[in-house]
Amino acid sequence: MESEEFLLVRDLLRSFATRYRMGSADEVKPAARTAAQQALDELGLAELRATALPVATVQECALLAEEHGRQPLTTSLLGTVLLAPEAARLLGDGSAATGAVRTIALAPDLRFPGPAPSRLVAWDCEGADGALCVDAEGTVTQAELGPPAPTADLLRSVRTAYPGPVVGRLNPQAHRQWQAYALVIVASELVGAAEAFVELSVDYARERRQYGRPIGSFQAVQHLLADATTLVEASASATRYAAWCLDHEPPGRALTAARVAKAEVDVSAVEAVYAGMQVFGGIAQTWEHVAHLYLRKVLLGATVLATTSDLLPVLAEPEAAPAEAKAALVEPEAAR
Repeated sequence: MESEEFLLVRDLLRSFATRYRMGSADEVKPAARTAAQQALDELGLAELRATALPVATVQECALLAEEHGRQPLTTSLLGTVLLAPEAARLLGDGSAATGAVRTIALAPDLRFPGPAPSRLVAWDCEGADGALCVDAEGTVTQAELGPPAPTADLLRSVRTAYPGPVVGRLNPQAHRQWQAYALVIVASELVGAAEAFVELSVDYARERRQYGRPIGSFQAVQHLLADATTLVEASASATRYAAWCLDHEPPGRALTAARVAKAEVDVSAVEAVYAGMQVFGGIAQTWEHVAHLYLRKVLLGATVLATTSDLLPVLAEPEAAPAEAKAALVEPEAAR
């Protein structure tokens, strides 16, 4: 979309997030969840990636995911608005997304599902009627939602899911693109959450006084926040580059960049939030304070789709030579 259009959409989401953010864990109630999700649905953002030629680029969707992560929200932007419509679009089968609002189904440990999974959870499923599961071989199945599943993230709705009929299969290129896109979107929300929490920590360090001075004047606190800011910037750079790759590079290269981004964010975002927790001190450990909502979101988000320990061995493997390079190597041998 045009830059002016995107800025309007981002500002619209920002206004929505400011209005429906949770101020504490006590505000996370079913009625509040329902009202917020209905308000999000009315924004019409589900159409951004639902058409054959997407309205929004991956970079724009990643920035919207960042914006959503900045506030403690109970709404399903990632699952029902950004991820499930993209899976259906790549599948190219309208029957996967007719009428019902769908989210994505993951393995019980929140990682990418393996081949033909028998146990699933519907992740980020507030307002969803069903789920789409993309397994390790690219097979796409519908999943029926069951009862709520336990989760430490008080903001995110997670339910058990039961595998249903197969609706199609992604080709290898589309499957790589799906995995890269999903990694980028999840990582982007974590970047937004970590960045916002570090900003809250900086503001608190300016206001909180100890020994007659703001604690932000103490060099140890300054170093802590400076390190946290650097971690957030590194995460943002890696994630935004991966989003750019999805818009401009082949799926294989984009997947590598997305894996690098998620591996970086999983570690850096958690460390940045830990630093903010130290700055807040004891108040951050209380139920009434918003800090633990950010901490829970980032800790759980770092395990979604793939962890750093999952990704680093894959990234360490040598890349397969492109087909053109292989052909160039074979031709001299044939000439001999």
